[in-house]
Amino acid sequence: MSLPRAFITSVVGSWPRPTWLIEAFEKFEKGQMDQQTFNQYLDDAVKLAIKDQEEAGLDVITDGEQRRTSFVAFVGQKIRGFKIVRVEELHPNAKEIMKRYKAPLTLWRPVIAGYIEDSVLAVDEVQYAKKVTQKPLKVTLPSPYLIMWEAWHAKISAPYYPRPEDAAEAYVKVLRNEIARLIDAGVAFIQLDEPMLGDLIEAEQDKPDRYKQVASELYGQKYRGLKDEIQLAVDLVNETVKGYTTSVRIGMHLDRWPTEESPIVGYERLAPQLFDVKVKQYVVEYKHPRMGNPEEFAKILPTDKEIGLGSIDVRDPKRVETVDEVVAHVEKIVKYVDPTRIWLNPDCGFAPGMYRAFPRAVAIEKLKVMVKAAQILRQRYWWA
Repeated sequence: MSLPRAFITSVVGSWPRPTWLIEAFEKFEKGQMDQQTFNQYLDDAVKLAIKDQEEAGLDVITDGEQRRTSFVAFVGQKIRGFKIVRVEELHPNAKEIMKRYKAPLTLWRPVIAGYIEDSVLAVDEVQYAKKVTQKPLKVTLPSPYLIMWEAWHAKISAPYYPRPEDAAEAYVKVLRNEIARLIDAGVAFIQLDEPMLGDLIEAEQDKPDRYKQVASELYGQKYRGLKDEIQLAVDLVNETVKGYTTSVRIGMHLDRWPTEESPIVGYERLAPQLFDVKVKQYVVEYKHPRMGNPEEFAKILPTDKEIGLGSIDVRDPKRVETVDEVVAHVEKIVKYVDPTRIWLNPDCGFAPGMYRAFPRAVAIEKLKVMVKAAQILRQRYWWA
């Protein structure tokens, strides 16, 4: 299926989960539902998520990550060598630590508890989704830098991988194999989720951001300094995508959840190192008021890179943006970035954790506004 030449629309990844699916997860975990019945619930939720996105008119869709407990924790369920634990098992005061730093994490956490072995991570999701849609599919995968920070534990993981970097390298090998399988499956877009890199916006050379402060207390990993952290994230992604960038569109999603004390600045703060990442597209948040002005990022975006511009607020479930508002937001960057290199998407996933509630009806309306804005922009910049 061909895509528009400009202002392509997509989602970041997750879609609101129906209440009945969340209830099914709980019953299955308690042994109150058999695998066959649970699988039917999952299949039905994927069908609904795809139907919602198709109804909204998106160009590139996902399966809504309906089968995943969260955008990162599901790795603990899919890859041999990982396990899922409650956050209190990492630290008895975990919730208090998260509250202190205003850095909420999902309560079920992945942890490396053995040698990491090659495992199917997402290709099974794609195989099912392709049965129920003809739309181009995006697939999201947790980035190796994210997994290193959120899964290597100083006591649990060290017997297998003495350094967190060793664990990251092992995970890279799994990711590379999965990317090859996804390419064979015919996906249109592979997105590496990298909030831990995005969070570095709030870090200083000698002081970690609040999420790494939390991760340090929960997992026991040490902060390396701002420049070294950025470089490590860049190197791990580049090792992951090496040799694949001509076969499929690969992007990297950067996000953070600012507080009222967070600096008003965007991902331009991570430049120029950020632009050494060998991906086609940066999927970036710029709708939240504390994310600064997307023009600053667009001004320095290399001419061979695309931007997936956050144009819809996924934090506000009560207000739907106007079409004019979205058009004006996107037009901030048109004078710096050719329309053929601009994609429109929400700031983040609508349900990155299973229990994060967001009304489906509101999410659909937000996407419809974004699609309408893209149509107006294509007419306005018809020459693109």
